[in-house]
Amino acid sequence: MKILILLAVLTLASCRSGSAQTPWVKPESTLLGCDDYQSIPVAAGVLYNNVWNKHADTKGTGVQCLESRTVDGALQYGWSWSWPEGRRVIYAYPQIKRGASPWAPVPNSDERFPVKISSLRTLDLAFDVEILTNGIHNLAASMWLTREPIKGEEPNSSVIAAEVMVWTYATKGHFNPAGKKVDTFLVDGVTWEIWFDKNWQDASGVNDNRWTYLTYKSTENLLSTKIDLAKLLAYGVEKQFIAREWYVSNLELGNEIMSGAGITWVKSFDVTVD
Repeated sequence: MKILILLAVLTLASCRSGSAQTPWVKPESTLLGCDDYQSIPVAAGVLYNNVWNKHADTKGTGVQCLESRTVDGALQYGWSWSWPEGRRVIYAYPQIKRGASPWAPVPNSDERFPVKISSLRTLDLAFDVEILTNGIHNLAASMWLTREPIKGEEPNSSVIAAEVMVWTYATKGHFNPAGKKVDTFLVDGVTWEIWFDKNWQDASGVNDNRWTYLTYKSTENLLSTKIDLAKLLAYGVEKQFIAREWYVSNLELGNEIMSGAGITWVKSFDVTVD
């Protein structure tokens, strides 16, 4: 019954969002929960229902949930959403993550984090996702870099030094990354645009601290790939965008969502740290 109710809500919200979007029907799935900032540990990491800019939805019609399905006898996890059209904002970043984010340190599903950049030899991310949607969003990995290791269970944004994002996919109409495009970088056959802002802040207006924002944006859309994040971080250190003394506190993969309805299935999310 819950699945049918959510299906109706998502379909209705998609229709209400504007005539420019095709009504979207949510496929069959198992609803795990729709609570704001809900965390669910799974084998590959922690599912996190991040609705960091929910208050930008002034009509309160947005819906975002954690989901599962069974494919060939194996469980897969993901998230569904429906956010209104008409505003040039990012509402949310539902995700799967490893490590301890300064915004939400627990649960930490990977004790290999935090790791100091200067001692990092390997940091590989391999993933495969499926996205069904009628809306505007991207797919991006994110690393929060901190000046000191995250300690305790309480959020502590004061230690944030930088946010490093790795965009591999974006629909037409999505924002460019924050800051300015300052360079391009070729690694392992992929060309990355480099976007940088040394004085970024929480776009939701909730927090007033500032940090360095660095984005690597792929020039081709990739929903399944392997990325040598250590090489990207080394490049950032070489260009003095970030510092080798900082720590990688966690690694996230999710969708920054601007509008519309959809669902993302995480077929794999593998992290190698050495």
